[in-house]
Amino acid sequence: MKPTTICRDILGAERLRSVFDELSALQVKMVLKKGRLNAKVGAGIVSQQKKRTVWFDRLSAAITEGNDLAAGEMLEQWLLNHHREMLIAFLSHLGVKHDAGETDENFLLSKPREEIQASANALLRDERFDGPSVRAYLLYIAYQQRSAIFDDYAPVISGVAEGS
Repeated sequence: MKPTTICRDILGAERLRSVFDELSALQVKMVLKKGRLNAKVGAGIVSQQKKRTVWFDRLSAAITEGNDLAAGEMLEQWLLNHHREMLIAFLSHLGVKHDAGETDENFLLSKPREEIQASANALLRDERFDGPSVRAYLLYIAYQQRSAIFDDYAPVISGVAEGS
């Protein structure tokens, strides 16, 4: 699933705004830069809150227009900087060697489907993490690794883990 689809269909408009609000100004600027969006605001806009409103509007429009670069960078900044514990939990449960939730291993293609699904279900049931965040992470990591493993996997698509 593409990052823009994850943002629109899994996170939704309200959750997308809260994800954006979790990002620092520096992280937002990195998202805008990666998405080839202008981070500059008019000279009359001086408050950080007004700047963030302009930036969010630009990002939201870019996601609506299908800018996967911006959506993907937003997901990456958000997950790595604000949900690292979730990444660590998934990779550790799956037995993937990682450095604080980051790995270069293409584990979605090398691990058995059953193990990946069991780890996804464990993450979905983990009370420390909310369903939309888990689903966004799983679908984004599949996108990064060019795997369709979760595209038709109901617990990830619907958010209800097997065995719940």
